[in-house]
Amino acid sequence: MANKKLKSAAGVAEDQLKAGVKKLQEQLSTVEQVAGKLATKAKERLPAAAEVTALAKDAVAKRTTRGRRSGASRTSTSSTGGSAGGATGGSTAGSRPDDSWTVADLRAEAKRRGLSGYSRKSKAELLDDLGG
Repeated sequence: MANKKLKSAAGVAEDQLKAGVKKLQEQLSTVEQVAGKLATKAKERLPAAAEVTALAKDAVAKRTTRGRRSGASRTSTSSTGGSAGGATGGSTAGSRPDDSWTVADLRAEAKRRGLSGYSRKSKAELLDDLGG
């Protein structure tokens, strides 16, 4: 009789496990369907390659413009060619620094000229070193 009860308890446990497996398989199927839908939506929302290229060019142009405003020379490769300054009255190739230049402009010009220690100098010291 005890043997019969053990078999019965084992059968019940097995049935519960099978029901649990079936439930998990149904949940997995649902999750896979949702994941497929989300993947489709994500692909639809991705911009075209041409749009990404245009956005990247705009970002580079903005970064370059911002650098020019602060006096940093990002595109100039020689000390005599091209403008390193921008619309805010910052440094330009061949121009002399004056009091209207910001410390950032002066440091950028010192860096461009290859001076050392410019990051620790005051505005007055930078103007003196740059001949302003």
